[in-house]
Amino acid sequence: MAAKPGSAPVTYSPNLGQKTRPPIFKDNDLDWVRPDGRGFHQCRPAFFRTGAVNSASGSAYAELGSTKVIVSVFGPRESKKAMMYSDTGRLNCNVSYTTFATPVRGQGSDHKEFSSMLHKALEGAIMLETFPKTTVDVFALVLESGGSK
Repeated sequence: MAAKPGSAPVTYSPNLGQKTRPPIFKDNDLDWVRPDGRGFHQCRPAFFRTGAVNSASGSAYAELGSTKVIVSVFGPRESKKAMMYSDTGRLNCNVSYTTFATPVRGQGSDHKEFSSMLHKALEGAIMLETFPKTTVDVFALVLESGGSK
């Protein structure tokens, strides 16, 4: 929108005299200890190693606290559904648990939900339109599920 003739141009300048927001945490909130012994500002211990699976295009082993996961990526490779031409590639994600990963036996239907969440997280990061008629497979194997411990 054009300014009126003879008027000064309108620009944005932050209001430096505005009130500051009250802190979210009070001083006495910052010294509590989590059930696993960590302080308020401490992260879980983490360990990462790449190249965990030799036959994969890319792979990693990760430990976050007591949760241990191996993730492998295969592809891009020719799609098994090569008969059907597609301008964009295909992303397949699979999350599975070892039988000893959780204290409760059986996977239930959680692995389908986690596979869907992994797919949604990765589909924006992988430019599938640059890989027509190909498939990228991502497999996550949960070795130990520590939950939030």
